[in-house]
Amino acid sequence: MAELASQPTSVQTVYTWYRDGKLLVNRRYQRKLVWTLEEKQKLIESLLKKYPIPAILLAERDGNPGTYEIIDGLQRLHSIVSFIENAFPLVQGKYFNVDQFPTAKSAADEGQFEKVKEVSLISPKEVSTLLDYSLGLSVMRNATDDEVNDVFDRINTYGHRLSDQERRQAGVQNEFSTTVRNLACLLRGDVSTDILPLQSMPSISIDLPMSNHGYEVKADEVFWVNQGVLRSTDLRDSLDEQYIADIVACIVGGQLIERSKDALDDIYVKGAVESDRILSALEVYRLRSGTVCSRIWISILFTVLD
Repeated sequence: MAELASQPTSVQTVYTWYRDGKLLVNRRYQRKLVWTLEEKQKLIESLLKKYPIPAILLAERDGNPGTYEIIDGLQRLHSIVSFIENAFPLVQGKYFNVDQFPTAKSAADEGQFEKVKEVSLISPKEVSTLLDYSLGLSVMRNATDDEVNDVFDRINTYGHRLSDQERRQAGVQNEFSTTVRNLACLLRGDVSTDILPLQSMPSISIDLPMSNHGYEVKADEVFWVNQGVLRSTDLRDSLDEQYIADIVACIVGGQLIERSKDALDDIYVKGAVESDRILSALEVYRLRSGTVCSRIWISILFTVLD
């Protein structure tokens, strides 16, 4: 059984963890980086004003001490470390002073990120305030996959912070959800391992037009947007994955499913009749066709482009 420990930790320490690759993101249930510039700026302003912010939840897995999987707080953690690495300024146009923080300065000198030049910087006092800020961290120790999945699902039920499809994909891990996720990554162009360091998240996150976050996946180049099926902003709510889930269920199940939220929800409910039907059909489809993703991918292309 998992043990929960309160572990208040300074921003300075968290950044060191980040640079050491100790903060991990599990793509099986975590969404991409989706915060706007305004949301990031407001968070940093709160830290500089010493305002409280929501606690961050991590999981330290048995056998891998000192390495943490982010359960809740991905957007906040990335906003903090990316501000330190000069990815964006405050509303007033001031950037973090990298030279005032040796750990960040060393990373910049080693080419880990590019330090901005000839810009307005926050004061040394503000640098200290930010780095000394104590983040409310809670750490689940000895947590199993099922416990982590259950906690993530419960957290994101409160307040409905996830979109419908993000909630579905996070709520159950099976062959269907894995197939949908793999196909979505293939079509977006952000294929990666399931678990990756926090510093790799920009490489699999979507840069919307006019956002200029520097993320590597350009929304207007994604298949669904390029073909006029979705708007670039729809990608933030994983509507592309919802389309794929609908198409995959129809293809492998051999019949059209009702176009409704409840119909898709039923496919993702563990032990539900419709979920068992689709999983069984997916196994039969695999036995008949071999590689599932490539064949369904071709079917999706014909479906959309027809």
